[in-house]
Amino acid sequence: MKVSDYPFTQEAAEAVRSRNISLDSLLDKSLFQTVRSRAAERLRGAIAEVIPEGRASSESEQLFELLSYPLARVMVSCLNDPILLRRYALAEAKLAFRRMQHEKEGLVVLANDLGINPQGQGPWKIHFSEYIRPAHRMHSPKWKLTNRDLSEGYLTVTDVELRRLLEEAIREKVLKGLPVSVDERICQGLEEYLAPVKRDLEALAAKQKIDLGEVKEGAFPPCIKKMLSEVSKGINLAHSARFALVSFLLQINMTPDEVIALFATSPDFDQDRTRYQVEHIAGATGTRYKPPACATMATYGNCPGEDDLCRRIRHPLSYYERRSIMLKPGAISSAKEGQT
Repeated sequence: MKVSDYPFTQEAAEAVRSRNISLDSLLDKSLFQTVRSRAAERLRGAIAEVIPEGRASSESEQLFELLSYPLARVMVSCLNDPILLRRYALAEAKLAFRRMQHEKEGLVVLANDLGINPQGQGPWKIHFSEYIRPAHRMHSPKWKLTNRDLSEGYLTVTDVELRRLLEEAIREKVLKGLPVSVDERICQGLEEYLAPVKRDLEALAAKQKIDLGEVKEGAFPPCIKKMLSEVSKGINLAHSARFALVSFLLQINMTPDEVIALFATSPDFDQDRTRYQVEHIAGATGTRYKPPACATMATYGNCPGEDDLCRRIRHPLSYYERRSIMLKPGAISSAKEGQT
């Protein structure tokens, strides 16, 4: 297992420390220009959803690949963009996942570093407490503990499933430590490399800007506004919140394609899976689902707080209908005339 292939591991961190290379050296010395370029390439690849493989054949190339990871984390932290942070963590995990396909004995070493201790030669036995940590964010029913062959605290996973669990563990590990605290002087010194990344982010934001067409966004209740804000920032919604948002938007006559497009900023966006879920809620199987009432939204923690209109209604759709009427030209004056 090449340590440069998995720069987030403890072994990698120790290898970097043993070189005793200062951050100032990485920023200033011409010798490390390749490291700076590769670090920026990691970020730009994350925005494009794929970090390209780096050249790591010779010993010096492996060192540069290894050093580019901590420097990339510095660059990500300088920008401190929530969408970039999540895309970067996911892209690093996917890069590691591709490299894992060539691992045999090294797979167990990597798993141990991530706090997972598979037993056997494959299929693997994993303790449920180690399994739950990476699996709890996976949406497919097959990952639920109730659907696994749990026996005496252990369950079985295949080679493919072990790699997928490690991918998720890597994503969480990379994201957990970001952003790091970075002196503004360092960020200014990296501006040459950060500028193209900023342009890529701006282009991504323009491409994925939420367009609700004829829908009256100003009539949305606070809960829907909050969910849309989080989606636009690339934050993964809880299942209950995602269902509430999708069912609401479909009920106010947005098309499934329009709703699917809203989730494109999610760091783990899967178009096929999202389409299946949206079309299912839209009634593809015969039942068209309606959004939950306000009481249910509050029960699941999806109510961010009431405004004056919320206190007089019991359902997000009722809020939207009332607010839409209020937003019509002349509606306020008509209401006042009706009171006189």
